[in-house]
Amino acid sequence: MTSNTTWGIRSASLIHRETNIPLSTICYNIDKLKQTGSLKHRGENRRPRVPGGKEKKLLVNTFVSTSTISRHLHKYGYKNVLPQSTHMLTSDEKQRRVQWAKKHINDDFNNTIFTDESSFQLYRNTVRQWTKNPNQKFKGSPKNCQKVHVWGVISVKGVFTCHTFRSNLNGSYYVSILEDYLLPAATRE
Repeated sequence: MTSNTTWGIRSASLIHRETNIPLSTICYNIDKLKQTGSLKHRGENRRPRVPGGKEKKLLVNTFVSTSTISRHLHKYGYKNVLPQSTHMLTSDEKQRRVQWAKKHINDDFNNTIFTDESSFQLYRNTVRQWTKNPNQKFKGSPKNCQKVHVWGVISVKGVFTCHTFRSNLNGSYYVSILEDYLLPAATRE
């Protein structure tokens, strides 16, 4: 069937039988041809973007989707990023640790213990933020946020003991930790 003979057919069902094109598609295109005089694609079929121009300032108490807000922030040069944290060890500190490990690689650690302490901060900032400067090195945190400190001892045999505390660790408190937690754990082993 050629295009010349197709234009003479006025029945949607006959066109469907001849071409195997779905009947709903044929009906849609016939209606489109009657309304616009063309089968050309109409362009964007999605809903128009809201807001635009002065309407942005006039919209109050109007629901706006997250994607609309995100799209506009991107349009104005903002990027959605997690605040960057600084590295815990410098390259010099890493190098010193590697040198120490190489120096003591053949040592007998059966009678050696290692102690360390670490702090766990509550309300750590894991909230993404919109910024025009994604390479910013600082991140905000609440003033005087709660921390929990953990002090522990390990050896070749495993974990000796752990102690949690909230106060600042100074020399006298460290000595009391050694007396109250390390010595009793060492005598049990």
